Amino acid sequence: MLRRSMEATRQELADRLESYYRSCDRKTRRGEDGTVRADGPGGVTWIGLPVLPEDFADPDFEPRLLALSAERMPTGELCPLELLPAQACADSLRDLLDRLQLRGRGHVEVYSLAA
Repeated sequence: MLRRSMEATRQELADRLESYYRSCDRKTRRGEDGTVRADGPGGVTWIGLPVLPEDFADPDFEPRLLALSAERMPTGELCPLELLPAQACADSLRDLLDRLQLRGRGHVEVYSLAA
């Protein structure tokens, strides 16, 4: 049952990201990697990722964040990476991004469910 609840929460967060991107008139698609990708003006590709507390136990989570933050658009610029954490892990995600030196670089953002 916990696994089902976790997947439902992940789906809800992905739905929120997709809805947000569509409200900005961006064409969206779901990646097989759990991301929500949005194409916008000028060839910009946004990468949205829902984050749950359980993700922090996955040894591949940190390398995955680093890889996503390094993805580039065809023009060579870094893709904006937008993370939407469950409320229970928002502070942990910010701490992790600080440790990985991803915050403050301009292309990695943490969204809030309250927004």
